Amino acid sequence: MTHTNGLVPSAGFEYYRDRYWNDFELVVRELNERATGHRDVTWFEHLRDHAGPFRHALVLNCGNGWVERELLERGVVDSAVGVDVSDDLLDEARRHARDLPLRYERLDTNAAEFPDEPFDLVVNHAAMHHVAYIDRVTRRLHELLAPDGVFVSWDYVGPHRNQYTARQWEAAWETNLALPDHVRQRMRYPLLPAMVEGDPTEAIHSELILSTMERYFDLDHRRDLGGGVGYLLLTHNDALHALPPEQAEPHVRTVMEADALLNAAEPSTSLFAYVIARPRQGALDDTEQLATWAAEEDAREVAAADAGGYYYPRTAVAALAEPLGGLMANADGTVAPDELLARVSGRDMVAVLGLRLRIRLGLVGRAVTSRLRRQRT
Repeated sequence: MTHTNGLVPSAGFEYYRDRYWNDFELVVRELNERATGHRDVTWFEHLRDHAGPFRHALVLNCGNGWVERELLERGVVDSAVGVDVSDDLLDEARRHARDLPLRYERLDTNAAEFPDEPFDLVVNHAAMHHVAYIDRVTRRLHELLAPDGVFVSWDYVGPHRNQYTARQWEAAWETNLALPDHVRQRMRYPLLPAMVEGDPTEAIHSELILSTMERYFDLDHRRDLGGGVGYLLLTHNDALHALPPEQAEPHVRTVMEADALLNAAEPSTSLFAYVIARPRQGALDDTEQLATWAAEEDAREVAAADAGGYYYPRTAVAALAEPLGGLMANADGTVAPDELLARVSGRDMVAVLGLRLRIRLGLVGRAVTSRLRRQRT
C-alpha cells in the first residue's frame, strides 16, 4: 500500500514569492566557487562537462520548469520530463516550454510512480527536501536510472523543518550583530507549528537526504555549500534586498565571509550540498535490508501522522523561542521586549533571561567579528 500522508502545502501557499540569499549576484558567484571550483561556472555547466551531456532527464518537483529549460539551453540534456504535484505550476511550465522537447506529468513524488522511460539523468534541484518517503523515492530512482546514469542533487540538507542547532543560530546571530542596524536581519526562529501548518513538506527529512543517497548511489562529487550564516541572514532580509546592489554588496560580503569561515571550520553546519552520484552496483541485492528500511520508513510516517505531523523533539533553541513567538531579537540586537518575556514561565524564564544578559553584556558577536577584522588587516 502506498502512503503519502497527504503531505502537500496548504491552500494558498505560494512558491517563488520571497527573496532568497542567491538573489544576490555575489552569493551566486560564491556558491559557484564552492560547487564547481570556479566563480563563473554554474553547476549546470559543471554537470555537462564532467558527467554529461545526457539524452533524457527526469526533473523532480519541477515547479514552473525553469531548471529543465536551463538544462536544455546549456546543452546538458536533449529532452526532459518534469513532474510536480501542483497543477498551476505545471500549467506555467507548459506555457514556458512552448515547442521545446519537454513534457510534464502531475504526480506526488512520494508515491515514486515515475514514468518508466530510459532516463540517464535524474535532477533533484531543491526537491528531495520536500519528500517524506525519502528511502522509497531514492530506491526507485536507482531502479529507474540506467547503470551508467547520473543522479544530480542541489538541495537543502540541513536540519529538518529548519530547526537550526544552537551552533548554527549562534553563528548567524553573531554575524548579524556585526552588521549596521539598518541591514540587520530580524531573526525569527522557525516554529514547528507554523512550519507544519504552512507547508508540512518543507525540509521534512532534509537531514536524511545524503545518508539515504549513499544507500543506493556512489557520491562521485560532493561539495558542502554552507549557508549556516548566509542563508539565515540574507534570505527574507527585506531591508538588504531593498538596497541598490552597490550599497548591499559590502554587507553581503561580510555575511558570506562569515559563512565561509563557519563552513570551513565546521562542515557539519552546512545547510546545502551539491552532489553528482551514480547508481551503486549491488545496492538492491540485500532484500532483507531493503525490507527493514521500508518498514522503518512506514512506521516513522504513521507515527508522525498520529502525532499531528511532528517527528522529533524540539531543539533547545526552539524550546527557548516558542514562548517568544519565534522572535529572538529586535533589529538593534536586543532580546524581545518585556511584554514577550511575560509570556515565558518556569524553567524557560531562566534561559531567556540568561540569553538577554549575554547580549546586553556584549558577549555575543565577538568571535566572528574578530575573525573578520583579522582577515581584513
